[in-house]
Amino acid sequence: MNIDVVIIGVNAAETLADCISSVKDSRYTRGQLNIFYVDGGSCDRSVEIAHAFRDVTALELVMDHPTPGSGRNAGWKAGQAPLVQFLDSDTILHPGWLDHAVDAMTDGVSAVFGNRNELHPERSVYNWIAELEWNGPAGEADAFGGDVLVQRSALEATGGYDEILVGGEDPELSQRIRKKGGKLVHLNQPMTRHDMAMYSLRGYLKRAFRTGYGYAAVSLRHGFKGNGFWNYELGRIAIRGGFAPALLTLSLALGFIHPLFTLLALPALGLIFYPRVFSVSNFMNDKQINRSQAKTYAIHCALVVIPEFWGVVRLFLGKATGRPLQNHLKRKPLQPGRLATTLSAIFSLFLVGCISVDQNISDVSFEEAQKKMEEYGFPVGEFQTEPEKAQTTYASEDDIEHFSNSVPEDYLVGPGDLMSITVRGRPDASIENVLIAPDGRFSVPRLGILNAKEKTTVQLTDEITLGMREFYSDPEITLTMHEFNNNKAFVLGRVNNPGVVKFAGQGTLLEALSMSGGLPTVAEEAFLTRAMIFRGKDMVIWVDLRELLNNGNMAMNPRLRNNDVVYIPESDDQLVYVMGEVKNPGALRLKSNFSVLDAVMFSGGPTVDARYDEVYLIRYRDGKGMVTNVNVDQFLEKGDITTDYLLEDGDIIYVGRKNFATFNYYLAKVSPAVWYLDFARASLSGSGLFGGE
Repeated sequence: MNIDVVIIGVNAAETLADCISSVKDSRYTRGQLNIFYVDGGSCDRSVEIAHAFRDVTALELVMDHPTPGSGRNAGWKAGQAPLVQFLDSDTILHPGWLDHAVDAMTDGVSAVFGNRNELHPERSVYNWIAELEWNGPAGEADAFGGDVLVQRSALEATGGYDEILVGGEDPELSQRIRKKGGKLVHLNQPMTRHDMAMYSLRGYLKRAFRTGYGYAAVSLRHGFKGNGFWNYELGRIAIRGGFAPALLTLSLALGFIHPLFTLLALPALGLIFYPRVFSVSNFMNDKQINRSQAKTYAIHCALVVIPEFWGVVRLFLGKATGRPLQNHLKRKPLQPGRLATTLSAIFSLFLVGCISVDQNISDVSFEEAQKKMEEYGFPVGEFQTEPEKAQTTYASEDDIEHFSNSVPEDYLVGPGDLMSITVRGRPDASIENVLIAPDGRFSVPRLGILNAKEKTTVQLTDEITLGMREFYSDPEITLTMHEFNNNKAFVLGRVNNPGVVKFAGQGTLLEALSMSGGLPTVAEEAFLTRAMIFRGKDMVIWVDLRELLNNGNMAMNPRLRNNDVVYIPESDDQLVYVMGEVKNPGALRLKSNFSVLDAVMFSGGPTVDARYDEVYLIRYRDGKGMVTNVNVDQFLEKGDITTDYLLEDGDIIYVGRKNFATFNYYLAKVSPAVWYLDFARASLSGSGLFGGE
């Protein structure tokens, strides 16, 4: 039995060839496979790639507002086979899928679909969530997704896909097929591997917005007028994604009128975080994941309803105004030369001064970087084993002022500090010699465990005073610091006494050098002329010691922050700098034949939050900055080390960050509210009103 394979895509140059090849590699031998690629208005090489396959028919949609439905309709109508397999261009077809699907296409069955799995669920939390949600239970199903084998007769009987919907077009067609008496069957067989390639919160929110739009569109058409399809989902979104946030906002607003109104926030938070508080064990069983993963997934379920609700709102606004949500043709991207030049300018500023590298920096293709590097006179693949002396760019007075201004004016309490807390007239509540633990926490009578990390003494005093007011009338709190252990810097390299220095007041570079015994006496030809100050993972400046010491320019004497690293290299030291998501970011001495991978591994290797496909090599030469992407994934997956470039003096390597880390940041922000809800649930469970997780 012949099968028409319809692939739809827009700007699919990175994945289309693999998708088509997977169809051609199918083990299906019962008939002919006719491949149709329908392009929705690409501005990349997608159509050209499709034409490169001799037996692939490429169709180009010419319309202002292309939709998935219009692409799929154009594809199946161009063929004649009795069965049609629909695919998205970012999927790879399993070689044995079509045989399983055809076997299941018995009498009364109109559509068959299998399991879709993510290619790289480990690369971002968004990919991982999609991996958990793609597949439901096997058997007769209510709806199918974008990858499905459908009887042509069912498509002809229903008219095919809706060409207006921008979301939910697959479930919408599913309902019309079911109303015609057709069955939908889900097989527990591998069907496709999908590359979500979602690495930003913006993409996640956009997808959730369109999901809500699709829920509303399909529910209005088939749920309220038919079998109730997606009515529950729409109600869940309306209550938890719309009503609960509105109630929370109202409670906070009315709280300015009377504090009791803020109690309305409790049921609002309970509704929003219901999955996190009550559904963790269910997720562990249903998704076969551990508790930590289940909690992360529960946070997703709790918060995703908010952008979904706005998708629902957008549908109703579109109906009221006659302007439904529409896709638009993708804009043509920047020319490679302009893109690379722009990135070069950005990184030139980075090297001249002290700025933080954006962790969501856009990708630069290998071809673009190669072209620009050749234009600037150092072609890829021709780096010297013995690098030439590179220009060292010192920070200007403005850069050092900016660097100094990032140091807090007030002392921040932290691990190792020793203090006393006195409550006037209440010796039972006072406590001597409070030592701050390594995690920044300490214990106070009646108040329990508090966190002192990154707080001033004034802030801590206010926090303790506020807590004590629950037990005493107008308590007077005195916080006395005995030992300050969080005003220090690490001085390394060519000083007489390298090590940790602690400042009594606001520390500076000169003070750190003095406390380290000063600069040693060295040969004239090895005069120490520069100092590097490394702050955190993303900030480094070079200070011209000749301008500071010989000329007495105190504007070149930057203030130091707690845990800054001061490094005084030899005059003939050649250094490279590794920043971002490595375990030990900092400066490394350049060795012979020292490559990007060497530098990353000498820095302790990537952290768990590192993105292997976002490693950047930054180079500054003749007043011009250049950047190229070093895809470590290629090293690991294909053994391709053609971009493992040899390094030169002054090179910077930046390892990008996964969006898991960004997601975890937001988890940390909501965790206090979730803790209180967990506590309330546990209390109720203990009283027998609710069962445990």
